[in-house]
Amino acid sequence: MNLHGTVRGAITSVNPDIQVTWVASTGQSTSTAGKRTPGYATPVVLRAQVQAVTGQDLRKYNFLQGQGVYRAVYLFGNKQAIVKVNQQGGDLLKFPQSQAPGTPVQTWLIRQVDETWTSDASQLGGWCRVIVSLQTDPNNPP
Repeated sequence: MNLHGTVRGAITSVNPDIQVTWVASTGQSTSTAGKRTPGYATPVVLRAQVQAVTGQDLRKYNFLQGQGVYRAVYLFGNKQAIVKVNQQGGDLLKFPQSQAPGTPVQTWLIRQVDETWTSDASQLGGWCRVIVSLQTDPNNPP
């Protein structure tokens, strides 16, 4: 049973979904000089629910030690955070920090996948909750 789908209308009546751009990491390339450059797939526009991060979330993932701006984002599908052992992750989301008109789009790094749910074995129709952090350098990552 997809409880998220059942309550979706009530959630979006209070906090509407927004369009975000998901930029999946494809890994890194290393130049002959030894400089590493991140690679990214073609950006994809998705519908997302952006919410505040709770103090419990910050404690759970030990983000209290670092300064920054964090958000919880609910997305359809299964996105990736950094998993160094598997050499994967580093996916980015691009959306404004606030929904006020004229707010610029900013880059957010998926730091943690907090929850995932799939509706069937084919992974279709699922959703995930990720914790993202605002990136301060607009040029790295792009």
